[in-house]
Amino acid sequence: MIIRRYGNRFHSVELDFDPAAMTEVGFRRDGQKEWDTEEFLAAYELVREEDVIAEATDVVQDTAERTMLASLKDKVFAIHDALEEGQFLSIESKVGVDYPRTRYDRPTTGDKAFTYTLDRPLRVGIWSRKG
Repeated sequence: MIIRRYGNRFHSVELDFDPAAMTEVGFRRDGQKEWDTEEFLAAYELVREEDVIAEATDVVQDTAERTMLASLKDKVFAIHDALEEGQFLSIESKVGVDYPRTRYDRPTTGDKAFTYTLDRPLRVGIWSRKG
């Protein structure tokens, strides 16, 4: 399960990576599970964090961005799929602090392809039950 902290609660979320959105790297609460933060932190501990990055290049700007977001999604799901029973993958990047945004570069000479990257990695954490 993928989770994210919203205020004083942890919620299960779905990935919402949409190149047409103002915030392309997004998450949507799915309503499956939620915990009070104190309850969750009393039962689980953060065992490791990982930075997830992605990059894609194409002569069509929209294609480059969609490819980069698809790659990012695949990498997040690969980490999620490797979790052990009872572990959670959490989104640790914080809005206004270190939240990733898509950026593109297009050289003015030579190859005119668009290269999409994140301005900072998406930080995810692996949480396990204490003890």
